[in-house]
Amino acid sequence: MKMLWILFLFVNASLYSQVQKGKIAGTINDSRTLQPLVGANVIISGTQTGASTDADGYFVIENLVPGPYNLEIIYLGYTTLKKNNVVVNPGRTTVVEYFMQESVLESEAIEVTGSYFEKPKEAIVSTRSMSFEEIRRSPGDLLDIQRAVQAFPAVVSGSDQMNEIIIRGGIPGENLFILDGIEIPNPNHFPIQGAGGGPINMLNSYMVRDIDFYAGAFSAKYGDKASSVMNITNRDGSRERFRGDVNMGFAGFGGLVEGPIGDNASFMFSARKSFLDLIISSTGLTAVPKYYSLQGKLTWDINPQNRLWINAVYGDDNISIEEGDEGGYGRGAENVEAKNQQKVAGATLRTFWAKNLYSFSTVSGVETNYFADVYELDEQGNHKTNFYNDSRETEYTAKTDFTWQIKKNLDLGFGGSYKSIDLNYNVTGEPDTIFVYNTSSGEKEGIYQTYPAYKALQGLNSFKTAAYAQLSWDFLKQFRFTGGLRYDYYDYNGFSSVSPRLGFSWFASPKMTFNLAFGKHYQSPSNVELTSNPKNKNLENKYTDQYVAGVEYLFRDDMRLTIEGFYKEYNDVPVSRAETTADPFDYYAGEMVNAGSGEAYGVELFFQKKLTRSFSAILSYSHSRSQAVDTRTGEKYDWDYDYRNVFTLVTGYKFFWNEKPWFADFKNQWYYGFISWLPFIPADEDEISIKWRYLGGRPYTPPVYYPQYREWIVQEQDQINPVRFPAYHRLDLRIDKRYLFNSWNLVVFFDLMNVYGRDNIWDYNYNDDGTREKVLQFQVFPVGGVSLEF
Repeated sequence: MKMLWILFLFVNASLYSQVQKGKIAGTINDSRTLQPLVGANVIISGTQTGASTDADGYFVIENLVPGPYNLEIIYLGYTTLKKNNVVVNPGRTTVVEYFMQESVLESEAIEVTGSYFEKPKEAIVSTRSMSFEEIRRSPGDLLDIQRAVQAFPAVVSGSDQMNEIIIRGGIPGENLFILDGIEIPNPNHFPIQGAGGGPINMLNSYMVRDIDFYAGAFSAKYGDKASSVMNITNRDGSRERFRGDVNMGFAGFGGLVEGPIGDNASFMFSARKSFLDLIISSTGLTAVPKYYSLQGKLTWDINPQNRLWINAVYGDDNISIEEGDEGGYGRGAENVEAKNQQKVAGATLRTFWAKNLYSFSTVSGVETNYFADVYELDEQGNHKTNFYNDSRETEYTAKTDFTWQIKKNLDLGFGGSYKSIDLNYNVTGEPDTIFVYNTSSGEKEGIYQTYPAYKALQGLNSFKTAAYAQLSWDFLKQFRFTGGLRYDYYDYNGFSSVSPRLGFSWFASPKMTFNLAFGKHYQSPSNVELTSNPKNKNLENKYTDQYVAGVEYLFRDDMRLTIEGFYKEYNDVPVSRAETTADPFDYYAGEMVNAGSGEAYGVELFFQKKLTRSFSAILSYSHSRSQAVDTRTGEKYDWDYDYRNVFTLVTGYKFFWNEKPWFADFKNQWYYGFISWLPFIPADEDEISIKWRYLGGRPYTPPVYYPQYREWIVQEQDQINPVRFPAYHRLDLRIDKRYLFNSWNLVVFFDLMNVYGRDNIWDYNYNDDGTREKVLQFQVFPVGGVSLEF
């Protein structure tokens, strides 16, 4: 509270100073060759204000009143590029980097006007892009990039408590995360081992420029994941002057500094720490997470032909759960001590070999340390460990990607990678016994079954290699074909694969495009699966065959509708060998077999109205069916994430009070600085937004309680997933307030999740006494935050 009062006094003292103007500067490049475009016109939409690019493709527009702007970039022979909500802050230069595409539609009768929508040049279907501002403004997503993409129709998550990305009825752990060319297995605090999710993302969203998300049938450039790719691009640090921001929100309290290093380099560095432990510890609650992270980026223009990016991320987290927890993080365990560390470092070099040939070469290292001690305390308070995990996973990667423009409408991408893998596992589980009890007296009468101690003490040293080629051809003025092949080899299990990828687009008109794509996508078993039993070395890579067809229709430059149908087939999915037998008491000590298979199919609709002035909206809907084959019987059943119907509505309205004549007088009142932070008091700019999300009930298998064993058991004749949890729905409300001052600005937000207090069930805890308890997802959850940029 003292800090807040100091902030309010500082705000009050700054109200009477004149707001400085800002700039927009950056470069305009060809999307295929990355060469600068000389003489491109960059115009503020609806005005005569603008600038032209110089010999380096650089432009600058000066003397801009702080606020959001829409840009139009025009260049002869290229599709007009439009960018919305480019925010200019007081006394600062907003730096942008845009890439223009040569016009595919070449006809005197057709005028290509461009739009605010674009997608990566190698993408054909199921691709969405998000800017930092879209991530920041998304209601209920806590500035978490993995939660933000769940507005897309192909994406769901298992629960509010985790941000796992699950695509089209698939399985956790099937998304590839890439940060400026560096592959990160799981970029989260408290990462789920063998998956891709956690409670909160470790990467600082304030460093993100944009993300490209591929939800299926992606190009041969990406591999070793069965479902999707999230490509995260961080912005470069300021080349103009030193600046920074301080922010506080759900992700923690932290700051970011950036600035130039000489004439040819820049840096960014951020540090964040959780503060929930400081706030909640006095209440006596357990299961309070503690974490912090460090992240940095260095950009260096070595010479006109070479640019180097160096990224580093460090994350540290721990949590202690005592006597269970109502949030469900303990997964039914009474006492848990968990600690994790992640270290990420890498360098990417972009080289122009010729005007039509360039490459990105990356070397990186990622290390993740997991520690978990699940224990109980006896009557004397002695510590008895039931499960112990002390593991380290390390990957070192070298890869390169070349792009060659053979001629104007023909591109070839090719490259390869080598990944060294070093794993050390020390996982143990204590022996377990199922006793027989007298149901009347409660006394033990004997032993029904015993299980030996489980141990996975294993080191693994191996490597993966890959190579690919991808062709993109624009022909007959209205068509685009992409085709590629990818080869992957994993030395540990001796498995190799060849994956074809095909795509086709018909640009029927400037407003309508038809798309088709096919991809075969292999994914190697997770490190946890491979090391849980020596026999798992024989596991093969699972794969999906994906077919996608869709149409895109542009109603106007800021409004687009996409409809896609998909079919996705799973084969050779690793499953526990115990799941292949009818006996619920079978035990195979972590042994797995490639016996799983399944399919998913459905239709998806995605409508978006970009924020070009005051109003924005996203409406997405997916109707799908996801089924797996019961390895005991060969019959199909609804898979774990078969929600059937998923609907999301996100909409917001922005108010520009600083344009109103009365606001200047109101802002100059002596009391304004003390009340301005209240949600209902106008700021220079306010935005109110909501998100409502609905998911059909998730299927599950209810176990049966056997009082004579004091165990919940899935019976051998039981069908898998015959019932469903109640449908999930949740309303989130967000208010964003932006205050403009002399040479700095302040953003305050209020986020209220689950406004009407829906009891969405995550799971059930099944107790030894035959009772079960609901584990709920987020209840009414108010979150506030502030970001000071200077």
